[in-house]
Amino acid sequence: MIKISAPGKIHLLGEHTVVYGKPALLTTVNLRVTVTLQPCHSGKQVSERNQNLDSGVVASLLPRMTKTIEPIVKKYLQLKTIPPYQLTIDSQIPLGAGLGSSAAVSAAYIAALISHLGHKWDLNLINKLTFEAEKVFHGNPSGGDNSTVVFGGLIWYQKGKGVQPLTPLTFSIPPKLAQNFMLINTGKPKETTKQMVEMVAAKSEKFKKIFDNQEKLVRELLSTIQNANENQLIQIIRAGEKNLEAIGVVSPYVASVIRKIENAGGAAKICGAGGKTKATGILVCYHLKPSAIENIAKSHNLDYFKTTLGVQGLKTEN
Repeated sequence: MIKISAPGKIHLLGEHTVVYGKPALLTTVNLRVTVTLQPCHSGKQVSERNQNLDSGVVASLLPRMTKTIEPIVKKYLQLKTIPPYQLTIDSQIPLGAGLGSSAAVSAAYIAALISHLGHKWDLNLINKLTFEAEKVFHGNPSGGDNSTVVFGGLIWYQKGKGVQPLTPLTFSIPPKLAQNFMLINTGKPKETTKQMVEMVAAKSEKFKKIFDNQEKLVRELLSTIQNANENQLIQIIRAGEKNLEAIGVVSPYVASVIRKIENAGGAAKICGAGGKTKATGILVCYHLKPSAIENIAKSHNLDYFKTTLGVQGLKTEN
C-alpha cells in the first residue's frame, strides 16, 4: 500500500499578477489531501472522501482527474498501460476555495502512481508533472500552487524563474503574528479559476500599474513578516486587496465582508482566483484580536478557522 499526502496553500499576496511574471508569496496550510494507492489484480477503483464535496461533484471530478494524471505519467515513463490499482483520496481541503486542492490532489496522485510503477521520484520531478496537470485544469497557471504544495513552507515564486523555498533558512512566521491569522470560507465561486484568469488577461494591458504596485507590496510583505511588524502587515494586506478589487476579481458581497473586517481594525484579502458574483473562496484574515474576525464571520454565517502556516509539503505517510 502506498500512502502520500500534500497540503493546501494560500497566496499571502501575488495571485493573478504571478501569471504575468510578477513574484508571489505563498505558503502551505495544515489542511491536507491524502492519496492511498493499493495494487489489485484487475480493474480500477477510485473513490474520494471529502466532507466538502457532494456526490455529484465527486462523480464528475474523479474521472477527469484520472484521465489527466495517467496520460502525464505514461508519457513521462513511456508506458502504454498501467497495472490495475485501487485509489482512495481523503481530503480536508474545500474544493474550489483557493486552497490549491487540484494541485494537492495531483501531486499526491502522481507521486503515488509513480511509486506504484516502481520508479523513484523527487520533489522536482513531481512538481514538474503536477504543473502539467495544472495546465489541463486551469489553462494558464503560474506554477505557484503546485510548487507550494510540493515543496512546502513559504515559497517565493516567479514564473519563468522557478521556485525559491524560504523555509527554514530565512523565514518562519513569528509567534506574535502566527496567532492572529485566520481563514474565512466564503464558499466555492461560481466562476472557475480558468475563467477568472482569462477575464483578467483580457484587460491585462490596462492593469499594468496595478500589477507593478502589487509587485512592490509582495516584496515589502516578506520583510514585514520577518520583522513581525503587525501594523505594516495590516496595511499591506489592505492595499493588496484593493488592487485585487481594482482588477475585478472580488465580488461586491465579499468586498463588503472585507470592509467590515477593516473597519474593525483588521485586514483580509482573497487568496485565490476570486469570483465576480458572490463567493470568492477563502479569505486570509489578520487582526490583533482574532475574535473580531470570528464575530464578523458568524454574522454572515461563514465558516472560519485558525490555521498553521508553513507546514511540510508532499510527503509519504506511514
